[in-house]
Amino acid sequence: MPTLTITDTATPALAQALNMLQDKGPLLGAMAHRLVRDTSAHVRAWGASHPNKLGGRRTNYWSGIAAKINPQDCVHLEGQAATVTLGGPEMPGLMRAFGDVTIVPGTKTPGVKYIPIPARAEAYGTRPGEFGNTLMLFWTGQGRIGGLAMATPLTRTKNTAKGAKGTAYFKPGAVMYWFTKSVTQSQDRSLLPSEAQWSESVNAAAKDWLELELKKRGLS
Repeated sequence: MPTLTITDTATPALAQALNMLQDKGPLLGAMAHRLVRDTSAHVRAWGASHPNKLGGRRTNYWSGIAAKINPQDCVHLEGQAATVTLGGPEMPGLMRAFGDVTIVPGTKTPGVKYIPIPARAEAYGTRPGEFGNTLMLFWTGQGRIGGLAMATPLTRTKNTAKGAKGTAYFKPGAVMYWFTKSVTQSQDRSLLPSEAQWSESVNAAAKDWLELELKKRGLS
């Protein structure tokens, strides 16, 4: 799980002030909290600027991830260090910032062999089961499952000695999902702030914290 440990990564001027502190824990905690809040805002903005490729309703996935990036869950203070932890089971999407991510079926639901990929805008934010019996499997040939398409009910009529006999059947219509056995998402470092942006966050937090402490002590 990716972690970032904050010690005294401040500018030279702030570093001099840091050396005057006997207990840097509260300061480093303030720096970590600012970094986490700025990271959360960055992820939320990233999600807002990246709509679904096919359009359709949004699931607000990245807003949910941003909400999980908070000091209570991501910051750990111990001695003279503050550790910020991002990613893990609660934030799987963030792992793309650190490298390619391959998604395979069956991780959450054992026995599932295929991943349904939305083929139309109206399929985004839905699961195949939500369409009930209006979807049907179709094949791409050679026995391979291609995906799920809207099922159009039709009736085939056949004349017999006892008269016309109708047989109901379904014809595949618009493709709603394509099936695949895995999906690889390429690394996208822009999901998270850059190292320079993180440095700006912690240095701004250190400056604000030190200025406030100086005011408390009547030294400003």
